[in-house]
Formats: sequence, structure tokens, C-alpha cells
Amino acid sequence: MKKSVSELLETVKKDVKEMINNNPYGYSEGISDIAMKIEKTRRYLTKDYETGINHLTNEELDLYKSSISDDAKQQGSQILDTSRKIIEKAKEYRRESNKKTNKVETNILTHAPYFLGGTKKRKEQAKKEGYIKINKKGIHDLTYENKLGHMLTMNDAKTLFALFSIWEDQNYGEWVTFTEYQIIDKLNLQVGGSRYQTVRNSLEKLRNTSVVMQDAYDIEIGKRVQTERFDLIIADSSIVDFNKAGDVQSKQYKIQFSPYIGKSFKKGYYTFISIAAFNELEVGSAQALYVLLSGMTSMEKRNKYIRPDGMLEISLQYIYDTLFLEGENFRNKITIEKGCEELKSMDIIRDFKFTKKGRSYDKLIVEQSDWLIDVLKNKKEFPMHQEQLTFSDI
Repeated sequence: MKKSVSELLETVKKDVKEMINNNPYGYSEGISDIAMKIEKTRRYLTKDYETGINHLTNEELDLYKSSISDDAKQQGSQILDTSRKIIEKAKEYRRESNKKTNKVETNILTHAPYFLGGTKKRKEQAKKEGYIKINKKGIHDLTYENKLGHMLTMNDAKTLFALFSIWEDQNYGEWVTFTEYQIIDKLNLQVGGSRYQTVRNSLEKLRNTSVVMQDAYDIEIGKRVQTERFDLIIADSSIVDFNKAGDVQSKQYKIQFSPYIGKSFKKGYYTFISIAAFNELEVGSAQALYVLLSGMTSMEKRNKYIRPDGMLEISLQYIYDTLFLEGENFRNKITIEKGCEELKSMDIIRDFKFTKKGRSYDKLIVEQSDWLIDVLKNKKEFPMHQEQLTFSDI
């Protein structure tokens, strides 16, 4: 059992025992309070809640099979059943939290200037040279450069999306002002540990990244264009606070995003995603697929990928190229399958399958979940399908 699940069960059982002892007859009124307290700690994932619920159910079944007295069974069952109700309620709160949407510029999502793949040799060479330039194909083609030799990861994408959300809170002003704590808060993470340093590293990588979007959509003129090379962050400054030991205690930042990005936000070319749900995904390919699929459903000419029945149908080669998977195709397919499995387990998609052309797999078909549709439907242009079919109907 994961350490986080063990801690969750220990905490819940302790609180339940105290609640029942303090109020033996009206204790059930405190279920929501304990569930909210647990959820506010941000220590646990939805998967932890699900594992905890299953464990408590099995523990209660084992209790009734044991040889202890009936009174002991009743008392133990009361604690286990109430603990399960609390975790189920905490899971409900998390699901509602995960429905909260954030705006991400759609060109960023469909060009994907962050990398799931990239060979070890490529990364080591870039680190040695202190510079990297990549021409990447996919849903939309991209030229990527980083002055320090870094390839942005999905963790860096999270930081970028959190910055977009803070920028939205500040009405897309010329400058975005923020602290590291605000980024961590936007990501719905528990404060502490190495999180501050992780955020600082991401900011440094983003600050040194420039791109050419080969197929950017200019919403003002209504067509695709190739941008000039531009920095994601064109200007920045910071104020550093040190503690008594001389270590960095906190930083307040000010940055300016490229006008290419600001124009899209102000003109309405963005996609609604849930940063909280994105952050809960543990498999890198699930993270990358979630934001890619979301961007595709909001981009121009999206009907190329959205079938009349609402299913998404995408070339596997486009996905491999977009996520920069440089391995053999059979390994790439396994990577995508693992991501889809986690998206399905989290109810971000309802189902998926791969289709073949000859002996080779050539396409991924995804059935959207009600949750995903609900998150995306804020976008006026998103085509809601009239009738949701299942794979048994195909």
C-alpha cells in the first residue's frame, strides 16, 4: 500500500474515533467537515481516495469473517463504514474541484512546446552543448529552442499553465506579478518540500525558451500563419527575500508574455482545461494526451479530428510527433496506451481503442467522458454532439 494511502486511512480512522466518542448519536453530521479538512490538505490524489475506499470495504468484510465478539464487530464496522463515507465525500469534493476551468492559449496546446519524449542521447548532447534546437512535427509543426539546452517537460507545462491562470486573474495586463506560492496554489499542491525549487527551475527554463509556431492560428485574420521566432517570456524581473541564514526564502516575480500569446487570449483563442485534474495525472503520457486532446477540440478545423458521433479520431503518427516520441512505433503505442488507461481510470475519457491499417496500428479513437465535455463546453465554438455513441455502436 502506498504511504499516502496508509496516512489517509490512519488520519480518517483517528478522526472518526474522536468524532464518535465526542458525539455517539449525532456524529454523522461531522462527516462533511472531516472530509473537507482532509481535502484541504492537498496531500492525496483521487487514486488515493479510491484505494482507501476499496481497502476499507475489504477490511470490513474481513472483520465480519473474524472470530471477535459481535459487539467488537459492530464497533469496528461503525468506524470503517464512517471512514469510508468520509473518503467518498472527500472524493466528491475533489471531483468538483477538478471541474474548475483555466484558460490556456490553444496554439500552445496544439504546437506543444514541451516534451514527453526525447532520447537520452539527445538530452545529454544538449546538456553538454548548453543549447538545443528542435524541429518538431505533429498536429502542428514547431521549431523549439532553449538557450540552456533544456527540453521543457510536462512539469514545466504545469507551471506555464498556472502562470496563464494567474495572468487571467489579473485581466491579462502588460505584466504578470506573482509569487512561487501562487503557482503552487494554482496547481492545487501542498506547500513544502522541494516544490519551491521545482517552480524556480521551471521558470528559468521557460525564460530561456523561444519558439516558431509553423501553423499558428491568428484569430484576428482568421487563418493560419507562421510566427517569427519569439520568446515565451519576453521580459522579467524579481524581488528576492533571504532568511537569516542567507538562503532564498521567497521570490516575487514580474514577467511579460509574448504578444503572440496575449493576442490569442484577448481575442478568445483559448481552451478550457482543469489544471487541478491535469496535476492529478501521474503518467506523463496521460498528462500530455489530456492537454493535447483538449486543445484539438477547441482549435480551428477541429472537425478534421471530431467525427459526427463525437468521437475523436487521430493519427498515431501525429500523436507520436507532437509528443516527440522518438522510439520504435510499437513502444510509442504502449506509451500512449498507458496514458489512455489512466485518463480512462480518472474518467477524463470514457473509452479508447486503436485501429489498424494492414498490420500496423495507425489511429487512436477516443470517446469523450461527460466530465471532459463539461469542462470543455465553456468554449462557445465547441460542437456538442447530439447523441453520444459507445464503441458497441460502431
